[in-house]
Amino acid sequence: MVFLYITCKNEEEAKKISHELIMQKAAACVNAHPIRSVYPEGGAVKDVSEIALIAKTSESKIQHVEDIVRALHSYKTPCVATFSLSRLNREYKDWLISCVA
Repeated sequence: MVFLYITCKNEEEAKKISHELIMQKAAACVNAHPIRSVYPEGGAVKDVSEIALIAKTSESKIQHVEDIVRALHSYKTPCVATFSLSRLNREYKDWLISCVA
């Protein structure tokens, strides 16, 4: 099992990506959180609001998630980072597998 961290420019984009991930069975669940991002761009420091997604899925679905994000995302270089889990309770793992199978 893996969690993927994806940042989106706004709630509308986050909803679109989240719904597509679920509809295509690329993820079992997607959490959305408002965040602030600070980064350099063109010699200036940007400070913007974004939505961070955490998509819960299986390792075999990582590429599928990345493909969906690339197809729907507005950023030229979207962030799709994978967190490997060292432990996940059996019941949740079984549920997650049934959702993405």
